[in-house]
Amino acid sequence: MENKDINSIEDTFLAKWLEGKLSDSELKQRVGEEAYLSYLKLRKGIEVSEKLNASTDATFRNIQSRIEHKKTAKVRKLKTKMSFIGVAATILICFGLFTILKDSQTIVETGFGETKTVTLIDGSEVVLNSKSKLTYDEDSWDEERLINLEGEAYFKVAKGKTFTVETDNGFVTVLGTQFNVISMNNLFDVVCYEGKVGVKTLDSQHVLMPSHSIRKIDTKPTQTLFTQLSSPTWISGESTYKSLPVRFVIKALENQYNIKIDAESIDDSVLFTGSFPNNDLKVALRTVFEPLDIKFDEKENRNIKLRY
Repeated sequence: MENKDINSIEDTFLAKWLEGKLSDSELKQRVGEEAYLSYLKLRKGIEVSEKLNASTDATFRNIQSRIEHKKTAKVRKLKTKMSFIGVAATILICFGLFTILKDSQTIVETGFGETKTVTLIDGSEVVLNSKSKLTYDEDSWDEERLINLEGEAYFKVAKGKTFTVETDNGFVTVLGTQFNVISMNNLFDVVCYEGKVGVKTLDSQHVLMPSHSIRKIDTKPTQTLFTQLSSPTWISGESTYKSLPVRFVIKALENQYNIKIDAESIDDSVLFTGSFPNNDLKVALRTVFEPLDIKFDEKENRNIKLRY
């Protein structure tokens, strides 16, 4: 019963929004981020459908009318075959519509040891590190600059509307600045190099100034750190870490060199501070593991075994 009430309330908000009686920001505040993004797609789909085929206008007007009058409408059984066909047609139109909408999603991915530079619609620049993924919607970009990130990326954001980087571990929000984000497994690391950066995790909020950074690992409290660097070193061919559990450095090595590292025989929570080159595997392995007194054996098929 409670879910039905919630759905009815959300449908009311949606109807008012489609009629222009509710602003984007008001809708987002009432229904939440996830539902709001879905509704943006629905609105864009209605606009697309009107241009594609005038014969579908009545169908979408019918959908809007049903949403608007959902509270008072009576539930009726379908009595004729034509009614069933009408409902099926509506479902097919909606399915086709969301297929079209899905095509507006731009996805950029990198492979092992690969970096890519992406210039966004507004002139912002993103450098994507190895084994990372960037997703954004071109159609809704003018309304909301929103990017989803998996992995690591360095951002140079052009000034304008709020720019948001969404990850599984938290959100980063800016207007125009330069910053680096790592979001992989249970690591969330954000460094501000220029301007001001807002960061939100599940349990804390932060405003970062230049040279300031935050790091959250697993369920531990968020750490505040500092850097003397003016930009991340990985964009110049060297990966640098400060007091980071070596298990994350091992993952970075795997992503960079397309290798598999067996770390079962070591303590992978030990902290690593240092750098490794992104173009020489043997030097990278020595640079990371020798200071930690960890030995490594290179096996076949790019498998490496760690031991003490």
